[in-house]
Amino acid sequence: MTEEEHAPRSGGAPGPGSAPDSRKARVADRLGIPRLSGNGRIVAATALDSFGVGMFIPLNFLFFLLTTDLTVQEVGYGTSLATLLSLPVAPLAGIAVDRWGPKASLVANNLLATVGYLCYLLVDSQASLVAVLFVVLCAERVYWVSWPAFVADLAQGEELDRWYAFTAAGKNASVGLGGAVGGALLGTGWSGAAVLIVLINAGTSVVTALLFAYPGRRVRAAAAPRPATTAVPETDGGQDGEQDGEKSGEKNGEKGGWRALRGDRTVFVLIGAQTAFVFAWLIPTTVLPVYLVAVRGLPAWLPSTAFTLNALLIVVAQSALTARLATVRRSRVVVRSAVLMLATLLLLAVLPAAGGAVGVVLVCAAVVLFTFGQMAATPAMTAVSATVAPRHARGRYLSVVNLTWTVSAITGPALVGALIERHTLVLWGVLGVLTALGGAGYHLAGRMSPERLGAPRVRTAEAPRSQTAEAPREQAARVPRSQATEPPGGQLTGPEPDGVTGVPRGPVTGPEPPAGNRRRSPSGPSRTPRADGRSGPDPGRGGTRRPG
Repeated sequence: MTEEEHAPRSGGAPGPGSAPDSRKARVADRLGIPRLSGNGRIVAATALDSFGVGMFIPLNFLFFLLTTDLTVQEVGYGTSLATLLSLPVAPLAGIAVDRWGPKASLVANNLLATVGYLCYLLVDSQASLVAVLFVVLCAERVYWVSWPAFVADLAQGEELDRWYAFTAAGKNASVGLGGAVGGALLGTGWSGAAVLIVLINAGTSVVTALLFAYPGRRVRAAAAPRPATTAVPETDGGQDGEQDGEKSGEKNGEKGGWRALRGDRTVFVLIGAQTAFVFAWLIPTTVLPVYLVAVRGLPAWLPSTAFTLNALLIVVAQSALTARLATVRRSRVVVRSAVLMLATLLLLAVLPAAGGAVGVVLVCAAVVLFTFGQMAATPAMTAVSATVAPRHARGRYLSVVNLTWTVSAITGPALVGALIERHTLVLWGVLGVLTALGGAGYHLAGRMSPERLGAPRVRTAEAPRSQTAEAPREQAARVPRSQATEPPGGQLTGPEPDGVTGVPRGPVTGPEPPAGNRRRSPSGPSRTPRADGRSGPDPGRGGTRRPG
């Protein structure tokens, strides 16, 4: 992003005619909306792709039953087999992202999905069903590796979490709208509705591929090595574990491959933590529908209402909540989310003692608790996944993260099916233990590598100028360049090798003192009035680095 895009949110005095823009920037800050200037095609691509997926969701399993002679059992077995066959594709997708970059991988993902969806129209046997589903699932594996890496190249620090939150809310809205349109088409009873939906979904994938291929702005390549001048952060807590991981990443930086991850203990702790924690995501999709209707005998409309409440809360509150958590360490955000999900399990466990109306209220309260935990954890977890590994191995690490979700997707339904009817308390206990282990793992990883799982934005960055007016000017030159640290979860900003503009990289001088303080530090850089009336280093000689 250009320096001009940062200016309205940096607290500096706006130039003539920029007051409305500054007000818009402040409103966007409060709402948690990222800087969208120059990224309209990227936003359109995510919305269009999600709309097509939402239209197809009602047909995900039903299409083959409507258009072929296959039985439900044959479709179910074929889907499971295709899913298992697609598992090894995730590591290959990670290698592709590291080698060719996430933008090229996103284009390939959408083109591959287009081919798969068009081939849906050719399925006439179980073997062809497995082959076609394999193609579509391969495209899905590529997407979940390349999309987080693409956003990590687009933004960093606080903006990274904002982008994940904003796109998550937008995707939920687009999927919901697409689902409504697809359901309406199927509800007409027209025999060609299913085929039309598949064709529309394929068409949205083609347009999405074009939008990602020509996003309207240059995005730096994910496979580019980190600058050699970037210093390794020094911290008090967890220093040994972090230094081991960073040294291992630097040592294997040129060699690349999986060796860059093997010596990083923080990476392994996070993989284990996420493998356990994502079992909590079974609650709204797998546990609630069966538990509420089949076990507790509550109204059949309640699971759909709970799912709708979950989706609406994400659309309305996701971005704003992420903005409010910008000064909280990402590891701590995940721990707090785990506590909310444990409270959700507790409410569901006491549900049998409640009556009908009280039971409905408890279910709604449980869904609200879970949704806020989900909204808090998802951007933080994704940001950690996209930034914790060395940049040249980011795709490989994200491919492993993708497989952690697959573990719960494969074993979760079997776990729920075995325990939910006769051993419900055991099910709550198992899910509670896994959720607690996930939160504990993120807490441990945060202790081992506090700077990599730290807050997206330094808390003092939002302090009003009136509160910092008495700060001495000497603080402006307190941090020597040899001890410069990265923003949590990101790299030092500056011009990229491919020409992407950013904050000019100069001597790291620490936070800029208030404009009213005119004392000069004898050892600090020369402070001269600038043409715009602000005090600070001449832009031609480099400027201060924004926290986060």
